[in-house]
Amino acid sequence: MSANPDLPLTLPIIPVTRVDQVCGAVLHRIFAGLLQPGQRIVEAKLASELGVSQATVNAALQDMHNQGIVNKMANRFTKVSQYTSHEIDNLFSVRLILEPAAVAVVARRLSDGALNQLHSHVEQMRAASQRTDVPGFCLADYRFHQTIYAITGNSFLIQACQAIAAAPFAYILCGGAKGLPVDYHSLAEDHQLIIAELQNGPEAAARTTTDRIEAWRLHSVHALNAASGGVGS
Repeated sequence: MSANPDLPLTLPIIPVTRVDQVCGAVLHRIFAGLLQPGQRIVEAKLASELGVSQATVNAALQDMHNQGIVNKMANRFTKVSQYTSHEIDNLFSVRLILEPAAVAVVARRLSDGALNQLHSHVEQMRAASQRTDVPGFCLADYRFHQTIYAITGNSFLIQACQAIAAAPFAYILCGGAKGLPVDYHSLAEDHQLIIAELQNGPEAAARTTTDRIEAWRLHSVHALNAASGGVGS
């Protein structure tokens, strides 16, 4: 199945705001291990390091709070989220509903521009895996899923999917990523498979996405067990 010829070949260019740049910088620090799960983020210090206002940092952290990446306590402090086994189960139970629905919508409105964006993210994942660049891989992974949500064009679905934004790298927010052997090349190819299934129609795309999410859930469970010294399931 080819891209839908009735849809535009390109997607609208979304400006990268200073808030987006701060979100990217914080994500990179989390993925690099410079910010650990449960660690407090000092907004004034971060603003000074990034050369932006504290209001910009506050807005970025609020967006990341809405995505479950950080936990922002009103008028108190912000810390990096740290997921428990129960929270992993809850996160992925919701993801198993929302993300297959999102890819089914994307399959119906697929355009060449959308395909190019998704392929670009996969190529970034492949390149990062070759360099053993975990932060680079995770950022590309995060952006792949954010692009999926955006392509749906459904503002309600996009808003709902923000609540599961941390799911692709939940294993890092378990605090056990360092002890977990990860085949990042295979993870990149999982995303390429989803792109291929998008071109085979909504049912195929949703089915494959469901299968991969379940595999990724087990990946996060293994990370959590590794962090706690338990036995992986």
